[in-house]
Amino acid sequence: MSTCLYIVIVNWNLKEDTLACVHSLIKSGAETDHIIVVDNASTDGSVQALKKSFDSSLSIIEAGENLGFAAGNNLGIKKAIDAGAEWILLLNNDTVVAIDMLSEIKNAIQNNPDLAIVAPIIYYYDHPEIIWYLGDYLIPGTLITTNPHRGKKDSNNFPSIMPVDFVSGCGMMVKREVFEDIGYFDPSLFMYAEEVDFCWRARQAGYLLACATRAKVWHRISISAQKDQKSARYLRIRNQTRFYRKYSRGYQIPLMFIFSLSRSVFLVIRDILRRQAHLAPPSVRGWFEGWFKPDIFGTR
Repeated sequence: MSTCLYIVIVNWNLKEDTLACVHSLIKSGAETDHIIVVDNASTDGSVQALKKSFDSSLSIIEAGENLGFAAGNNLGIKKAIDAGAEWILLLNNDTVVAIDMLSEIKNAIQNNPDLAIVAPIIYYYDHPEIIWYLGDYLIPGTLITTNPHRGKKDSNNFPSIMPVDFVSGCGMMVKREVFEDIGYFDPSLFMYAEEVDFCWRARQAGYLLACATRAKVWHRISISAQKDQKSARYLRIRNQTRFYRKYSRGYQIPLMFIFSLSRSVFLVIRDILRRQAHLAPPSVRGWFEGWFKPDIFGTR
């Protein structure tokens, strides 16, 4: 297929996982010179290991600091567009892909030319038949999403293409024109909810999203977040709450305010009962700043 596809991977101190991810992509048919790894100032020897394992055709961007997932991806996306990419596949570095993943996802966009954002089906790495992600759907009249397939065994009965409202930044293929039209990820989000914000803007601009269920990826699940649970909790709640505040209209504003507050209170109580009280303060701070901190939203 003639589609010019580039792949962007952001790495921060996950050397072995990033190496495994790149190896799986090459086995799946990726051209090494179409893979861009953005390294967020890793200190575990990631850059040296990548240079040693792959020839000089592998593109490595050394960010010089930890830019986070959003801004790190933006660097790689811009480089891919400058190189002439028609489609850009964003992939978490703690994933591995099936040997036919790239051919399947390319078939999906070839057979469904109206699609602008396509995601693979993503499984738990340690439970390879259990679904981790297969798109999110909006509950009508709200900004609340549901993920009805998570945790279920793949029955292999899904249609090859499933229209969805949101996809995960863990694995999403985006048409070049989407970035040129609506901009990139919001770098102020750092990580978490950046793809939700992006998908919302894409949908508002009229672009169609779907999951390609024949394209398969396995995910080790938030390894980076486990290194700093307090920061991860804070960012997750703050960014989700900011999404509600940014896009709520009319009656949705009090609805999402109450929903997000209730959910944060639930998490705090659960953390205390689980003897993880250290996660309660970042939960409270994340919710408060999400609703009340002055806007610093940006998309380019």
